[in-house]
Amino acid sequence: MKNLGFFIIIVMVGLLLASCGGPESAPTSTPTTPTVNAGKLFEANCVACHGANRQGMPNLGSALTPDSLAALNDAEIKDIILNGRPDTAMPPWNDKLSSEEIDALVQFIKNTSP
Repeated sequence: MKNLGFFIIIVMVGLLLASCGGPESAPTSTPTTPTVNAGKLFEANCVACHGANRQGMPNLGSALTPDSLAALNDAEIKDIILNGRPDTAMPPWNDKLSSEEIDALVQFIKNTSP
């Protein structure tokens, strides 16, 4: 009987210690897939002026390739898409595209080859 009482105390202390202050497991993260298909977005909104191969169209839109955009940072490209370019055919897209869509376009034209 004495051993049974000792065993119960050991089990209770073990359970108490296991439930208190142990390290919490980190939440598992699931890889996310982009919700915006930038290629399709480019085709739907940009091809008419910048061309299907993004080499630009005379008197309409400049080339949008990683090489042609190398001098601009992401914020500058985003600003051009958001606000357009005065005295050019480039309109502002801030009221037509979401922030997520514009960010996806910036990454697409800056980092992928046509």
